Amino acid sequence: MPPIKTVIYLDVLLLTNFALTLLFLLASGLLAGVECRAGRLLLGGAAGAASSLALLAPEAPDAAALLYKVSTAALTVAAAYGWPGGRCFARLVGWFCAGNLLLAGALLLPGAQTNNGCIYLPLSPGALLAGAGGVLLAVQGVLRFLGRGGGQVFPARLTVADTALDVRAFCDTGFSVQEPLSGRAVVLVRFGAVQGRLPPALGTYLEQHFAGAAPLPVPALGVRLVPCTTVAGHCILPAVPASLCRTGSPAGQGRAEHLYAAFADLPPPPDGWEVLVGVEAGDHFQQTHPLSHD
Repeated sequence: MPPIKTVIYLDVLLLTNFALTLLFLLASGLLAGVECRAGRLLLGGAAGAASSLALLAPEAPDAAALLYKVSTAALTVAAAYGWPGGRCFARLVGWFCAGNLLLAGALLLPGAQTNNGCIYLPLSPGALLAGAGGVLLAVQGVLRFLGRGGGQVFPARLTVADTALDVRAFCDTGFSVQEPLSGRAVVLVRFGAVQGRLPPALGTYLEQHFAGAAPLPVPALGVRLVPCTTVAGHCILPAVPASLCRTGSPAGQGRAEHLYAAFADLPPPPDGWEVLVGVEAGDHFQQTHPLSHD
């Protein structure tokens, strides 16, 4: 393929790829069952737009071009979704790359040129954006027709001991635990995911608890011991009063008050959640907008 000699306007190139990246990131999140905050989504779009500048660079060997495309795809997804767990991150990157390949395959026309793994098509930005939008709509249509297996990870804010923690929550209707004395619903928190962000007194107590020191509950923290049964067996988990709200929800929606947050020493799950929400609290988070804001 001869070198590209087409006149390319830098502002059009960046803006078009910025919008394309946003659409593909949204589609990837839908397929992987992960939601993205608006601020992080814009950051991912900017990373994707910057990676398109390779189209203007001298042509590199095929192996280097492939490595560049895969690495920039991973960086773009990381900018938008962070690190939701190894398997979940791999799914996001895979769907992001698949979306790009689907668009390139659908729009590949005579006269298309490539450089460093980037494809330049003789189409207007409007046609490209319409094609990418079609990919996103197709994904939404398939998911709506077939239904989504399992729940979805969404950004939320957990408040414990007067401290607000930004977390990834997962609503699982099969999880149902209540604090026995008050009857309040319980959400399950992975201790390792929030350990460094907890108030010192609560963090120290939980560290001692999971280290086997078994300290008595601290009255000032409002600690209760909650019995919980899982596939691994029966256990007693320390819990404190908490509230949970879905980030970006309209006032009065997507918020659950008067909860208990029970902490468990669990490994990172495949979907990357940090807080597990059961059926008692989950109804507060079902009818909210799919894209939250910072």
